[in-house]
Amino acid sequence: MKKTILVLAVAICLPFIIMAQKVEVTPFGGYVFPGTMQGDYGDIRIKDNAQYGGMISIAVSRVMDVDLIYNRSDTKAEVTYFNPVNNIKYLEVPLSINYMHIGFTKNFRVNPTVSPFVGLNLGVCLFYPKQDYADAWFFSMGLNAGAKIYFSKRVGLRLQAQGMMPVQGTAFSIFVGTGGSSGGVSVYSTLFQFGFTGGLIFRLGKI
Repeated sequence: MKKTILVLAVAICLPFIIMAQKVEVTPFGGYVFPGTMQGDYGDIRIKDNAQYGGMISIAVSRVMDVDLIYNRSDTKAEVTYFNPVNNIKYLEVPLSINYMHIGFTKNFRVNPTVSPFVGLNLGVCLFYPKQDYADAWFFSMGLNAGAKIYFSKRVGLRLQAQGMMPVQGTAFSIFVGTGGSSGGVSVYSTLFQFGFTGGLIFRLGKI
Protein backbone atom coordinates (compact mmCIF):
# COMPACT_ATOMS: atom_id res chain seq x y z
CA MET A 1 0.00 0.00 0.00
CA LYS A 2 2.74 2.46 0.99
CA LYS A 3 4.80 1.66 -2.12
CA THR A 4 1.75 2.08 -4.34
CA ILE A 5 1.02 5.52 -2.86
CA LEU A 6 4.66 6.60 -3.27
CA VAL A 7 4.80 5.44 -6.89
CA LEU A 8 1.50 7.18 -7.66
CA ALA A 9 2.65 10.44 -6.05
CA VAL A 10 5.92 10.40 -8.01
CA ALA A 11 4.08 9.61 -11.26
CA ILE A 12 1.71 12.55 -10.74
CA CYS A 13 4.44 15.01 -9.80
CA LEU A 14 7.10 13.90 -12.33
CA PRO A 15 5.74 15.98 -15.26
CA PHE A 16 5.64 19.07 -13.02
CA ILE A 17 9.20 18.42 -11.77
CA ILE A 18 10.49 18.08 -15.35
CA MET A 19 8.84 21.35 -16.43
CA ALA A 20 9.54 23.29 -13.23
CA GLN A 21 12.27 25.90 -13.12
CA LYS A 22 11.85 26.46 -9.38
CA VAL A 23 11.37 24.01 -6.51
CA GLU A 24 11.01 24.78 -2.79
CA VAL A 25 11.92 22.17 -0.17
CA THR A 26 10.50 22.88 3.31
CA PRO A 27 11.08 20.71 6.40
CA PHE A 28 8.66 21.87 9.10
CA GLY A 29 7.51 21.37 12.68
CA GLY A 30 4.62 22.62 14.75
CA TYR A 31 1.70 21.83 17.01
CA VAL A 32 -1.68 20.18 16.48
CA PHE A 33 -4.66 20.66 18.81
CA PRO A 34 -6.72 17.75 20.22
CA GLY A 35 -9.74 16.41 18.37
CA THR A 36 -12.46 13.81 18.84
CA MET A 37 -13.90 11.07 16.66
CA GLN A 38 -17.42 10.22 17.78
CA GLY A 39 -18.61 6.62 17.54
CA ASP A 40 -21.72 4.51 18.03
CA TYR A 41 -20.58 3.21 21.42
CA GLY A 42 -18.08 5.80 22.57
CA ASP A 43 -15.45 8.34 21.58
CA ILE A 44 -11.83 8.41 20.48
CA ARG A 45 -10.05 11.55 21.64
CA ILE A 46 -6.81 12.31 19.80
CA LYS A 47 -4.51 14.20 22.17
CA ASP A 48 -2.64 17.36 21.21
CA ASN A 49 1.01 16.94 20.32
CA ALA A 50 3.89 18.10 18.17
CA GLN A 51 3.75 17.53 14.43
CA TYR A 52 6.53 17.47 11.87
CA GLY A 53 7.25 16.57 8.28
CA GLY A 54 8.26 18.09 5.00
CA MET A 55 6.99 19.28 1.66
CA ILE A 56 8.22 19.82 -1.88
CA SER A 57 6.57 22.73 -3.71
CA ILE A 58 6.95 22.74 -7.48
CA ALA A 59 6.25 26.04 -9.24
CA VAL A 60 3.98 25.53 -12.26
CA SER A 61 3.45 29.29 -12.73
CA ARG A 62 4.45 32.52 -11.01
CA VAL A 63 1.61 32.20 -8.49
CA MET A 64 0.74 28.47 -8.43
CA ASP A 65 2.61 25.53 -6.83
CA VAL A 66 2.02 21.79 -6.81
CA ASP A 67 2.83 20.39 -3.34
CA LEU A 68 3.94 16.95 -2.21
CA ILE A 69 3.36 16.80 1.58
CA TYR A 70 4.18 14.41 4.42
CA ASN A 71 2.89 15.30 7.91
CA ARG A 72 3.22 13.16 11.04
CA SER A 73 2.25 13.44 14.69
CA ASP A 74 3.10 10.90 17.41
CA THR A 75 0.30 11.06 19.91
CA LYS A 76 -2.17 9.00 21.96
CA ALA A 77 -5.77 8.01 21.36
CA GLU A 78 -7.94 8.04 24.47
CA VAL A 79 -10.67 5.48 23.78
CA THR A 80 -13.86 5.52 25.83
CA TYR A 81 -16.39 2.84 24.89
CA PHE A 82 -19.41 1.04 26.32
CA ASN A 83 -19.06 -2.70 26.88
CA PRO A 84 -22.42 -4.42 27.64
CA VAL A 85 -20.64 -6.80 30.04
CA ASN A 86 -18.28 -4.48 31.89
CA ASN A 87 -20.01 -1.13 31.31
CA ILE A 88 -17.86 1.87 30.40
CA LYS A 89 -14.22 1.17 29.61
CA TYR A 90 -11.25 3.46 29.05
CA LEU A 91 -8.11 2.76 27.03
CA GLU A 92 -5.12 4.83 25.95
CA VAL A 93 -3.38 3.75 22.75
CA PRO A 94 -0.15 5.39 21.49
CA LEU A 95 -0.22 5.90 17.75
CA SER A 96 1.19 7.93 14.91
CA ILE A 97 -1.00 9.80 12.43
CA ASN A 98 0.55 10.14 8.99
CA TYR A 99 -0.80 12.33 6.18
CA MET A 100 0.54 11.85 2.63
CA HIS A 101 -0.98 14.50 0.39
CA ILE A 102 -0.72 16.14 -3.02
CA GLY A 103 -2.07 19.67 -3.28
CA PHE A 104 -2.05 23.11 -4.84
CA THR A 105 -0.95 26.42 -3.34
CA LYS A 106 -2.07 29.83 -4.62
CA ASN A 107 0.52 32.52 -3.86
CA PHE A 108 -0.30 36.22 -3.54
CA ARG A 109 2.97 38.01 -4.12
CA VAL A 110 2.80 41.27 -2.16
CA ASN A 111 6.46 41.99 -2.85
CA PRO A 112 9.67 39.96 -3.47
CA THR A 113 10.00 39.33 0.29
CA VAL A 114 6.47 38.43 1.48
CA SER A 115 4.04 36.06 -0.20
CA PRO A 116 0.74 35.15 1.54
CA PHE A 117 -0.85 31.92 0.30
CA VAL A 118 -3.81 29.55 0.58
CA GLY A 119 -3.78 25.87 -0.29
CA LEU A 120 -5.88 22.76 -0.77
CA ASN A 121 -4.54 19.19 -0.68
CA LEU A 122 -5.84 15.63 -0.88
CA GLY A 123 -4.41 12.21 -0.16
CA VAL A 124 -4.43 9.44 2.41
CA CYS A 125 -4.01 9.24 6.17
CA LEU A 126 -2.53 6.30 8.08
CA PHE A 127 -3.45 5.69 11.73
CA TYR A 128 -0.63 3.45 12.99
CA PRO A 129 -1.07 2.15 16.58
CA LYS A 130 2.19 1.44 18.40
CA GLN A 131 0.66 -1.54 20.19
CA ASP A 132 -0.85 -4.77 18.93
CA TYR A 133 -3.76 -3.25 16.99
CA ALA A 134 -4.45 -3.08 13.29
CA ASP A 135 -3.61 0.13 11.43
CA ALA A 136 -6.23 2.01 9.44
CA TRP A 137 -6.14 3.97 6.18
CA PHE A 138 -8.45 6.86 5.30
CA PHE A 139 -9.00 9.18 2.40
CA SER A 140 -8.07 12.63 3.70
CA MET A 141 -8.03 16.30 2.77
CA GLY A 142 -6.43 19.45 4.07
CA LEU A 143 -6.56 23.24 3.96
CA ASN A 144 -3.83 25.71 4.81
CA ALA A 145 -3.14 29.42 4.78
CA GLY A 146 -0.19 31.52 5.80
CA ALA A 147 2.77 33.45 4.45
CA LYS A 148 6.21 32.87 3.00
CA ILE A 149 8.90 35.31 4.10
CA TYR A 150 12.12 35.25 2.08
CA PHE A 151 15.41 36.27 3.69
CA SER A 152 17.30 35.87 0.42
CA LYS A 153 16.77 34.41 -3.05
CA ARG A 154 17.47 30.91 -1.73
CA VAL A 155 16.22 30.81 1.87
CA GLY A 156 12.93 31.76 3.48
CA LEU A 157 10.43 30.95 6.22
CA ARG A 158 7.00 29.36 5.76
CA LEU A 159 4.41 30.01 8.51
CA GLN A 160 0.94 28.51 8.23
CA ALA A 161 -2.25 27.41 9.95
CA GLN A 162 -3.70 24.15 8.70
CA GLY A 163 -6.63 21.80 9.06
CA MET A 164 -6.34 18.11 8.25
CA MET A 165 -9.35 15.80 7.94
CA PRO A 166 -9.30 11.99 7.69
CA VAL A 167 -12.65 10.99 6.18
CA GLN A 168 -13.84 7.42 6.54
CA GLY A 169 -16.70 5.95 4.57
CA THR A 170 -16.64 2.69 6.50
CA ALA A 171 -16.39 1.85 10.19
CA PHE A 172 -13.09 2.24 12.03
CA SER A 173 -12.70 0.30 15.27
CA ILE A 174 -10.07 -0.32 17.91
CA PHE A 175 -10.71 -3.72 19.51
CA VAL A 176 -9.59 -4.48 23.04
CA GLY A 177 -10.21 -7.25 25.53
CA THR A 178 -8.78 -10.36 27.15
CA GLY A 179 -9.93 -13.96 27.42
CA GLY A 180 -11.78 -13.84 24.14
CA SER A 181 -13.92 -10.80 24.96
CA SER A 182 -13.58 -7.56 23.06
CA GLY A 183 -14.96 -4.09 22.95
CA GLY A 184 -14.63 -1.33 20.42
CA VAL A 185 -15.71 1.93 18.97
CA SER A 186 -17.48 2.01 15.61
CA VAL A 187 -16.46 5.38 14.26
CA TYR A 188 -18.49 7.17 11.60
CA SER A 189 -17.53 10.81 12.06
CA THR A 190 -14.82 12.97 10.59
CA LEU A 191 -11.88 14.14 12.70
CA PHE A 192 -10.71 17.71 12.07
CA GLN A 193 -7.13 18.36 13.23
CA PHE A 194 -6.22 22.03 13.45
CA GLY A 195 -2.68 23.19 14.04
CA PHE A 196 0.23 25.47 13.15
CA THR A 197 3.56 24.75 11.47
CA GLY A 198 6.67 26.66 10.56
CA GLY A 199 9.70 25.69 8.52
CA LEU A 200 12.68 26.91 6.55
CA ILE A 201 12.27 27.17 2.78
CA PHE A 202 15.20 26.14 0.55
CA ARG A 203 14.72 27.27 -3.05
CA LEU A 204 16.29 25.21 -5.83
CA GLY A 205 16.52 25.81 -9.55
CA LYS A 206 16.31 29.04 -11.48
CA ILE A 207 15.26 32.08 -9.41
